[in-house]
Amino acid sequence: MSKRILIIDDDPDVVVFLSTLLQDHGYETLEAADGLQGLEITKSEHPDLILMDLMMPQKSGISLLSELKQDEELKKIPVIMVTGVSGETGIDLESFFQRATQANNSGKLLKPEGYVEKPVDPDKLLGMLDKLLA
Repeated sequence: MSKRILIIDDDPDVVVFLSTLLQDHGYETLEAADGLQGLEITKSEHPDLILMDLMMPQKSGISLLSELKQDEELKKIPVIMVTGVSGETGIDLESFFQRATQANNSGKLLKPEGYVEKPVDPDKLLGMLDKLLA
């Protein structure tokens, strides 16, 4: 049975690229255009892994990540952030996630299992998926 991956991104071109890449490598894909829709699909479908953008309308990737990691049923689903934020803003993602964890106040690490920069390097992403879904 193929692994199901939920792609959450407000850029339709990114969704098409990732869906095509994943389907070509034997994965089943689910798609959401924003964080709210992504949360609904995650709750109803329980994907094996989530690829999500950091900056989206309705609910940001950080907000969604925080909700997922606090939910007993959903917190074990690995999340890979797919973002162009550091290229666009110069933000160091490691320190960004450390600050987000501190701001979270729950004491729990608010960090995805991985992240890749846009434009996505297909080999890097597929390597991460192999490790996280093994």
